Amino acid sequence: MDQQKNTKPKRNYGWVILGLSFGNLIVEGGVKNCQPVFLPALRQGFGGSAAVTAAIFSAAGLFGGFAAPIIGKLLDIIGPRYMFPLAGIVILVGWWASSMVSHMWQLFIFYSLISALGHTTIGSFSVTAVLAPWFPRSKGVMLGIADSGNPTGQAIITPLAQLAVTNYGWRAGFRIFGVVFFLIAAPLNFLLQRRPPTVGPALSDTDDTPAIDTPKDNTEASIDTSHQLGDISSDVYRFNALKEPAVWMLLISRATSSISNQMTNLHIIAFFVLAGYGEMQSAAAIGIAGLFGIGARPAFGILSDKIGREVVFSIAMGLTCIAILVVILFTGGANLWALIIFVALTGLSDGLSGLLLGAKAADIYPSNVLGSVMGVVDVGRSIGIAVGGVLTGLLFDINGNYDLAYWIAAILVLLSIGAVWAVKIVEPDSKD
Repeated sequence: MDQQKNTKPKRNYGWVILGLSFGNLIVEGGVKNCQPVFLPALRQGFGGSAAVTAAIFSAAGLFGGFAAPIIGKLLDIIGPRYMFPLAGIVILVGWWASSMVSHMWQLFIFYSLISALGHTTIGSFSVTAVLAPWFPRSKGVMLGIADSGNPTGQAIITPLAQLAVTNYGWRAGFRIFGVVFFLIAAPLNFLLQRRPPTVGPALSDTDDTPAIDTPKDNTEASIDTSHQLGDISSDVYRFNALKEPAVWMLLISRATSSISNQMTNLHIIAFFVLAGYGEMQSAAAIGIAGLFGIGARPAFGILSDKIGREVVFSIAMGLTCIAILVVILFTGGANLWALIIFVALTGLSDGLSGLLLGAKAADIYPSNVLGSVMGVVDVGRSIGIAVGGVLTGLLFDINGNYDLAYWIAAILVLLSIGAVWAVKIVEPDSKD
């Protein structure tokens, strides 16, 4: 009888976590790619400058940056089953409150503080910390599949948000998508989310992938987390990610790539409209780029498992740099072919920096401290959101165009490539 029980087929509960992670990143992709839609509408509604309006979204990134290390530590201690549904509730409250404001400064409270707390909690850094330990031998591809939720959110939410804002106004847009994001993030995470197993960074190909019993025994109690309690009471509290040189290099790479991304993406619809494209045409182009990303992220994840994170990161960021140059040099006069090339290159490369840097972090650090590591690394993303949008807005207000801002963005992409190669030099030996 015992022998029969021991030979019962096992399945990896990580596949359920993969599905939940995909949904979480649909929210992240939707939130991020709604911002270029809301920015012109808010600017027109309140009459603010490009820099001041962009500061709403930049302040959200800045606050998220301060909150991310704390959120990462809480994620390690409390677990994702309660953290992620709470994030969905916070997003709902923040977005509905944002829809009711009468002055722009109020958005700095309801969107930049309250909503940003939910956005950061549900974002890619926490997904990396939760998902990677379930697939220790195939982190790149699994994180890539999950991260395809980001471009899925981009492909679906951006055109729908533009449609809602154009026809019903930005207030209705906040209400509609606040509910949508809550429904994606909260219920299923509360019902199905589990704490990840403890897996070291140097798991060999002969080690078993974490598995649990068949659905009949598939309760939280059946996932043996008792061995994790000792880790939580010792390693998690002692570990200081800020003392790790590799974490600092990952943070720098994340920051430079994120600043570049925010400098271009937040203002991209305004840029295209200035170049002669229509608003819906521009939003549709961003949505189509998201369709490219759905397949690109798993493909680049597989490639990074095979030939290395640094090489694939360099390829991806190279495509990003080319996309920026196409926008600067060839979109004047609303050239359709330039828009098509931009869509293809952006779709293939957008968002890959976070995916690949997260996989690299999971290669180096064990799961019981990965939330803390990714919380610090995500500060780089938040710096990018805080700095990029405002910097581009200021340069536009001064020069009347986006050219200088986009040239700076291209240079920052190259710096992010240099930083990720520096990680390889300073990373600790995971096999010690």
